[in-house]
Amino acid sequence: MQSPKDLHRQARNTYLYYSISFFLFSTCYSCLTYNTAYYLEIGLSNTAIGIIQSANSLGAFLLPPLLGVLADKMRSMRKALLLCISLNTLCFALLPSLRTFMPLLLFTSVFAGFRNASDSLNMTWIVSELEQKKKQGIFLNYGSIRIWGSLGYSLSCIVLNLLMSRLGLTNEGSFYMGAACMGAMLLFLLFGSDRSSTSAAPDVTPQKHKTLTLKQLKPGRLLHNYYYLTYLVVYILIWLASCFDLNYTTHLLEEIGVSTAFLGTVSGVRALFEIPGIFFSAKLAKKFGYEKCIIASGIAFTLESFIFLYAQNSMMVLAAQALHGLFDGLFMGLYVTYLFTLVPHSLAATTQTINMALANVVAMVFYLLGGTIIDRLGVRPVFYVAAVIPAAGVLWFIITLAIGKARKIPRYDMAQDPVEQALQQ
Repeated sequence: MQSPKDLHRQARNTYLYYSISFFLFSTCYSCLTYNTAYYLEIGLSNTAIGIIQSANSLGAFLLPPLLGVLADKMRSMRKALLLCISLNTLCFALLPSLRTFMPLLLFTSVFAGFRNASDSLNMTWIVSELEQKKKQGIFLNYGSIRIWGSLGYSLSCIVLNLLMSRLGLTNEGSFYMGAACMGAMLLFLLFGSDRSSTSAAPDVTPQKHKTLTLKQLKPGRLLHNYYYLTYLVVYILIWLASCFDLNYTTHLLEEIGVSTAFLGTVSGVRALFEIPGIFFSAKLAKKFGYEKCIIASGIAFTLESFIFLYAQNSMMVLAAQALHGLFDGLFMGLYVTYLFTLVPHSLAATTQTINMALANVVAMVFYLLGGTIIDRLGVRPVFYVAAVIPAAGVLWFIITLAIGKARKIPRYDMAQDPVEQALQQ
């Protein structure tokens, strides 16, 4: 029988997860919605912006895996997350002081690395914590917490739009707001966390949290995991599709004669529609399976790109973003927990950060391509590329799942993994 004090602590920690997700997404994403508008404002060309975005993808490739391995080695995602959030706060505060190409190229690349690591570590930390809660008789799904991230993103985008259109908030001002929100998230992590529950491996008790060597972790196990390796390609393509279109919405709005301040409303609507997708993701996965839901998301992203191709007014842009939000929410509600079923728990942070890192390498190529296409052909042809990306992911997923079934390739089973069993001793 748990004491009232224990129940109060568990409730407090549950609210902590909601708060962390709220502030992370209301900051890392909404406060950077106006990045492209800021670059255009200070006179950078579309090609230069494409180079910066590609360099950001390189930074997001190099740093997150290192921090993921660090988290798994320390067996504490919370400590690695604290480091990332502290550095993000500093980066947000310094970003408005940079107004030339080369300093922005270098600084935002490092910033992107810490920002993406924060996202990956936060997701994996929450899923790991929820696994521990199940052992205490507390059952929550990741989607119920991730909803608060979309809510934070949506509200922040709408507030930013109002502040910019009515009170004259500048693009630089949105970055300062990002620093303030990141500071709030840091305080929640420092003072609100149940510090005994920090393990990257859910089945390891707190007193056994010892720093591991790479030899003990054996990350090479992932190279023999068929379903993880094939899903990695799907994740990269569909994740890229989930952010590629939004990156060029600024240019599309300018072409159809809509103020870029409207981007806040567009982003807010997208995030609002993410909420039902996330909310029902667990139920839909239970009924149809993870794979079918992920395939549905890829198909929806392909349709979204065709809507952008023919968009002539702001309402068509909003409709495309609403469709995207609904299925992006479904995808976001599933991909972390689905990955958790494919890999060893002791490598959860490593795999999630590797996924995000490789996705950013692919994004680097497409951002360079996108910037060049816009400068030479205009924004519309970019959306042909955007349509191909998720379609390729869907086709790959269907083929590799069929091959796995035909060859009777077994799924990962922690009980059959001697390395994982030894780490839990």
